[in-house]
Amino acid sequence: MTRNTAAELAPRIDLAVTAVEGVRESYSARPVVARAFERVADVEGSLAAVEDVAGARAITVCIGVSDLDDAAEVAGAVAEAARGAGDDDVPASVRVRVARLIAPAS
Repeated sequence: MTRNTAAELAPRIDLAVTAVEGVRESYSARPVVARAFERVADVEGSLAAVEDVAGARAITVCIGVSDLDDAAEVAGAVAEAARGAGDDDVPASVRVRVARLIAPAS
């Protein structure tokens, strides 16, 4: 099986993360330098940060959840969705940052 590149995998992870119940927002986890370059070049990049390291993969995503949801539960579901986004069997560590808690309008 062919290994997915980081560039191929990141958009799939973005879609998988936004489909997880409890995710209210998705934010960029990529380095500010990469985001600045894309802004100058007027291109859209992915929100997930994917890095290939020594036979494995490191994935980072940032999400926002409602204060009504269990953030740890949502983060666990997001990690599983991110791992399952690729169609290869490369081991992956996933870091999920809960960047903001969003209170619903009252």
